[in-house]
Amino acid sequence: MTERSRFEEVKNIGDAGDSIPNCQDIQQATDNPVCEMIRCIKSALQCGDHQSLKLALEKLEIWKNQQEDECLHDYWRVAQLTGEAELKNVCILLTVTSEKPENVRWHYLQDALSVLDMCLCNREIISTMLFYANDVQPVLTMALVQTCDEEVNFKSLVIINKMLIVCKERFVKFILTPLFLDVLTEGIRRWLGTSTRLTNMLLQIIKNILMCGQETAFDKASEVIEKLVDLFTYANEENATFVNKGQPNNQFSCIEFFQELEKSIVLGPYDCSIYWTKGKSAKELLCEELDQPWLFIHCSWPLCGVHNGMPQTFFRKCGACLVVRYCSRQCQTKHWEAGHIIQCRANTNRNKLA
Repeated sequence: MTERSRFEEVKNIGDAGDSIPNCQDIQQATDNPVCEMIRCIKSALQCGDHQSLKLALEKLEIWKNQQEDECLHDYWRVAQLTGEAELKNVCILLTVTSEKPENVRWHYLQDALSVLDMCLCNREIISTMLFYANDVQPVLTMALVQTCDEEVNFKSLVIINKMLIVCKERFVKFILTPLFLDVLTEGIRRWLGTSTRLTNMLLQIIKNILMCGQETAFDKASEVIEKLVDLFTYANEENATFVNKGQPNNQFSCIEFFQELEKSIVLGPYDCSIYWTKGKSAKELLCEELDQPWLFIHCSWPLCGVHNGMPQTFFRKCGACLVVRYCSRQCQTKHWEAGHIIQCRANTNRNKLA
């Protein structure tokens, strides 16, 4: 491979440290597993190559599940850098995939939702997702309605939950359509007693709508709860029968959760929001409810391993786009020379349009 072709290859990894004039740094970027993974994901997104995307996701899942800190940190770096640079392409892929033929649609949609879920790894990227909410919201609703793939149902619920926890009323206005409220109600009717994790996630969504503290959102969530009172009353009576027979019943946690939701709506929008937030920040709620304790924000230059879990770490954002952040002037200069100038202009123009 010529020096020029190697330069161009590294340059194509997007806003994750594209290339820099120093040959030694080019080689490091080429060999770095984070940069290699981002190149693979970017290429798969641009080509719509679901097979390559699936292989990348499987490898990332191995990183995530390993008990070694270095692998886990690499996973979150890939998630953050992909989210910063490729979120728009992920949302485009999600929309295009939803129009695939029925025989492959849900299989492909699961991969697209998995990438989007991975991208939403910190609060800033979740907030950026609002720019694409109008396009993605119908796809998420459609994913909830389908009955072919439970994992697709779950992934779409996780994404909706993340958006609600962080963006609250800013996302509620996109999601609280009559269709979505009907899907929410029917989903609980369908999954209560058959899938505890899906029922609990749906109840979490209702809770996070209540946490917005917005009167209109509170009223709509309360209406959903009132429609489900009879269903959970019957489930509770059925649960008592199971208890008397000494048989375990997986519905019990869902029933308790719903009963607490029902009691909380008498408090009104403001006090109900305080009751459920319990003084916790959005980051704490995100970690607690979605089981993601490693929400580290890393320096946006991918060859730098600094993250905010380290002591005495301070980041400064790029003054133009306000998306990426750096631990030092040196990392900022390298990233700029590597091609952030291109992504920076795109982000800045998008912010002006917003």
